[in-house]
Amino acid sequence: MNQKVAVLGLGIENLALVKYLTSRGADVTVCDNRNETALGQRFELLKKLGVSFRLGPDYLKNLADFDLLYRSPGLPLFQEELMEALAQGVIITSAMRLFIQLCPCPIIGVTGTKGKGTTSTLIYKILKLSQAKKGQQAFLGGNIGIAPFEFIEDLNPEDRVVLELSSFQLEDFDRSVPIAVITNITEDHLAPADPLNPNYHKSRSEYIRAKTNLFRYQNPDDLTILNSDDPSSRELISQATGRLYTYGSSPQTKGAWYIKKTDNCCSIFWNLNETPELIIESSSIQVRGEHNLLNIAAAALACHDGGADLESIREGISGYTGLEHRLEYVATVNGIQFFDDSFATAPDPTIVALKAFTEPIVLIAGGADKGADYTVLGEEIIKSSVKTVVLIGSTGPKIGAAVSQAAISLGKPVPELVEGGVTMGEIFGNALSKATSGDVVLLSTACASFGLFNNYKERGDLFKAEVQNLT
Repeated sequence: MNQKVAVLGLGIENLALVKYLTSRGADVTVCDNRNETALGQRFELLKKLGVSFRLGPDYLKNLADFDLLYRSPGLPLFQEELMEALAQGVIITSAMRLFIQLCPCPIIGVTGTKGKGTTSTLIYKILKLSQAKKGQQAFLGGNIGIAPFEFIEDLNPEDRVVLELSSFQLEDFDRSVPIAVITNITEDHLAPADPLNPNYHKSRSEYIRAKTNLFRYQNPDDLTILNSDDPSSRELISQATGRLYTYGSSPQTKGAWYIKKTDNCCSIFWNLNETPELIIESSSIQVRGEHNLLNIAAAALACHDGGADLESIREGISGYTGLEHRLEYVATVNGIQFFDDSFATAPDPTIVALKAFTEPIVLIAGGADKGADYTVLGEEIIKSSVKTVVLIGSTGPKIGAAVSQAAISLGKPVPELVEGGVTMGEIFGNALSKATSGDVVLLSTACASFGLFNNYKERGDLFKAEVQNLT
């Protein structure tokens, strides 16, 4: 390789890329806004590989010195320095685009505003089971799992790769994957929401276009899988260039999946032939919530087309317990079930979590104030089986007020509102004191963690530690 190559940003994905490129003799310069000390072991490792560096605040200057740029997903294409380099004939690409070009085996790509992590992980677990029966492998990469260039040397044509892809990774794609899954599309990462954050798109149409690059360039034999319950996804049906499957909460056309509800049981069917066939019933599913039934339907359909047998699909679904901190079942102690949904840092995912339960709920809610409106959350708490709300953080009083107002508006009683405290020990103790056998204690705060905890992971880990102390 005689080109002068720059890798912009040294995150996990690009670190693996740099090691791959240097192993093939590329002349690589890493450009990053951090200094040597901040890069730590990564700097020392790559220095030994002969990598050059441009570090500090001016790391994006003079990009025309290079022939080829691999940008980090966190650098938007409309970044001024990138646009100037492009105008001067510099080629701009990314690690993920290169991987798509080089991967020797079929790829299942998953994107969406919500649910892509759960769906891609379940696809991987099912394919891992089915591939093992054939003496073959499955790999999980992208935003979850391992950076793809860490395992590219291990791939064989009969293997399967599952990639969870963000809109930032997809926005400059010019090639699609053979099996594309879009879980849903809602407004997220739009510029007006946080203009100081580089991770944004200028418009909703730009955001949707980035997502649809996952299937835009498919061949006729390739497959697109869309959520027919999601209005934005339904609008994409006409854009599919390959085969199309849909899934949702009601019977669909041939080739689709649907969820049939009967009393307290939900059954997932596929409709690939003339007669719908039962795949699995909710009594055999460990994860909670209708949103997870949709994720399961999408994953099962992708795995079927990816070569998985029905036995592996059923085994993978029944054994799946979900992702950490995402409505994660922790334990049952003295008849009380404990769930960690610390990943819910906004009202919408907490609302989804509440709908997953019919048991009485002791809800832990509140945290840092990011200006969210809690009106709808208050209404959904009143409509749900919540019996006590343990209020924490600066937003605790706001959520409490929203709950009280919703109770008045809906003409229903107010659940007990309790001040939680400032440490997880205090918060957990207050929640536990309100729970009895048959109840659910749910950490789903609808808010960010800062002010009380370093991040949602720490918050969830501390909650789980308190549960484990009970056992």
